Amino acid sequence: MSSDRIEGVGVSPASPGAEGVSDALALAVSGEAEATVAEPVDDPTDDPEDDPSERAEIRAVLLDMGGVILDLGEARGLPWGELDRQGREALVERIANGGGRAGEHDLDRWLFDPWRRGYARRRRTGREEPWGPHLARLQRSAGVEISRGGLLEAWARPYLAEIRVLPGAQEALSRLVTADLSLALVSNVPMPGSFYRRVLERQGLAPFFRRLLFSYDQGSRKPGPMMLQRALSSMGIDPDEAVMVGDRRSTDIAAGHAAGVRTVWVESPDVDGPEPDRAIASLAELPELLGV
Repeated sequence: MSSDRIEGVGVSPASPGAEGVSDALALAVSGEAEATVAEPVDDPTDDPEDDPSERAEIRAVLLDMGGVILDLGEARGLPWGELDRQGREALVERIANGGGRAGEHDLDRWLFDPWRRGYARRRRTGREEPWGPHLARLQRSAGVEISRGGLLEAWARPYLAEIRVLPGAQEALSRLVTADLSLALVSNVPMPGSFYRRVLERQGLAPFFRRLLFSYDQGSRKPGPMMLQRALSSMGIDPDEAVMVGDRRSTDIAAGHAAGVRTVWVESPDVDGPEPDRAIASLAELPELLGV
């Protein structure tokens, strides 16, 4: 991907060929700027706040998880295909070992179908569908006293074990942290955040982050700005000192706009949403974009 250099920072226009896009954002972590070749021309219509050199330095990076850092295999971050089948078998066995009884059809009727109906409303409600009431129904119907978390984890475990780090992501995170940037994860997930936290710990990524915020736990999901605002507040960072990086314009970029932070889109098929300030092919390009 081609890149322009503005204010000493490598940038890649979000819309190739769009005039003026290179002046939309200064993703600088240093106040130093390269010398310009031509003398500036005074323009009485210029607004100083639109000058990239006047933008605050970047002190924090807010990152989505799936499609940016981890390959979740399935866009929603749920067991799918063969991993779903293995998880269902493990759940049926767990119930049997606990003295209960449930078959494949029972799992759909007592657990998965009712949960999916609630999950389909997530965009309207602005939050994830909780598993608790549906797992309680499974407990009662199957006649088991196994914890709800234990039941859900039995199904999810085969899937979670297969989640992998995207190429170049770990090195990129290391470079950002070495440059003294504060990192926070702000991710929409359909299951308890502890599940994904353990994946990040297993892959050696958790220590890079000062904050890990998951929509399931936070009671709010992107494109709402709440998770971003909480992350920034907890780190003592102002919105104009942060950038949101995500692969979904409909949620990540929209949330960044709503929170008042600069935005970088990791290119993906999700193109329905606000225009990002910059676009990159993968997280591996982010350190160069930020000049670190």
